[in-house]
Amino acid sequence: MKHLLLTILTTTLIVLSACGGGADKKTPEINILPPVEEGFTLQNIRFDSRDYYEGEQVTVTEGTRFEVQWVSPTSAAYRIDLYLSINGDVYSDDNKIAGLKCGSASFSLCPNATGEVQCVIDDNSLSCSFGNKSVGSESFQDNDLSSLRFIIRGCDALSNCDVKTFNLSVQNNTGN
Repeated sequence: MKHLLLTILTTTLIVLSACGGGADKKTPEINILPPVEEGFTLQNIRFDSRDYYEGEQVTVTEGTRFEVQWVSPTSAAYRIDLYLSINGDVYSDDNKIAGLKCGSASFSLCPNATGEVQCVIDDNSLSCSFGNKSVGSESFQDNDLSSLRFIIRGCDALSNCDVKTFNLSVQNNTGN
């Protein structure tokens, strides 16, 4: 009986020590899944230092410069494309005003997470520039004035993109 009790006790100790000794230590959990990407979202779109949200109407005066600003979620390499949509057209190479390579890895006009261009609507054309350097323009007809949309499309290096569209209301420079 003594021999049987000693065998059971020895077996129990071996089993417990092989399983961690019954201690209450927990093995840290290891997360093997990659973090979920937040995506690329343009923030703080501003026209003449005023915040606008997607779909809002932006009033500009013909012949007068207006400033367009944006903030990228990162200062890593990203691309900003500007478009002028007419009659509800989506963005395409046919209505692109400019394409800018931005971010800390570029030596462009927008080397940070923030960027800006100056634009003007004049003589049936919307043109944008940075300082004295033109970055592009797009033409339209007089009868298109009521349906103009300014589109900003930003994409990161992984082709995650965000598109913001704004309705343009163009006033002539006499206030009518």
